[in-house]
Amino acid sequence: MSGWLQISAVFDVAPEDWSPYIDAFDRFGCPGSLIEDNPPRLIGYLTEVAGVEAQSEALSAELRRLGVDRIEHARVEDEDWTELWKIHFKPRRIGKRLVIRPTWEEFAAGPDDVVIVLDPGQAFGTGDHPTTRLCLELLEAEDLTGLSVADIGCGSGILAIAAVKLGAASVVASDLDPLAVAVTRENMVRNGVEFLAEVAEGFSILSEPADLIVSNIISATLIRLAPDAAKWVRPGGKWVVSGIYATNWPDVSAAAERQGFQLVNECREDDWVAATFLR
Repeated sequence: MSGWLQISAVFDVAPEDWSPYIDAFDRFGCPGSLIEDNPPRLIGYLTEVAGVEAQSEALSAELRRLGVDRIEHARVEDEDWTELWKIHFKPRRIGKRLVIRPTWEEFAAGPDDVVIVLDPGQAFGTGDHPTTRLCLELLEAEDLTGLSVADIGCGSGILAIAAVKLGAASVVASDLDPLAVAVTRENMVRNGVEFLAEVAEGFSILSEPADLIVSNIISATLIRLAPDAAKWVRPGGKWVVSGIYATNWPDVSAAAERQGFQLVNECREDDWVAATFLR
């Protein structure tokens, strides 16, 4: 029976900056790692395929190098994975109009509600993490009617789907993880919307500058991508960024401002920051 290998990086004391550990999980095939508080730990999942043990050992070695106190491994069966999502993933209202509804739950939508039906699979992005919620709130605050939007690092496709439902004229979505792109395409069909979703690095999916680009990825990557973002956000357009741990926010903000971006909106939840920059 297929399943997943769960890898947990456990800390005696929560780190001030989670991003190096999140980055390690990303680099070794675990996008969308989850932070838990008690005990402080970061959890990721590897699909059980040929070579997964070597992949797990390489990730564990990197986590040990970064100073993780303990590394734990567990096997999660298909049906256990599904039940975990069903327990924790319930309909959630975000902002004034957006509602995220999992496929297995019903929801009585109001006339102004914008409902996104989601099955995250193994991809990151359910609206249950502050970074995703903050992104959705910032998207809802924009008038997307008739705009071109790009979602770089699309995870489950939740932000791209929201952009379409909020009125964007054209949307493209990309992710380095083929599984995330496959889940995005499935969720696109579930929601009766259409956009281009491809496996791609950075802004390479774009053929021309976009009116708005949203990037819900870790701080180090946002800093690295800032010069390219300045090329691919049209003048007068906006770059919505999230996935920023509060201690890293000054560095991300400075990187964007060096490229000519101007901060126009900022929001926070717990220790996470998201922002909208004007080009």
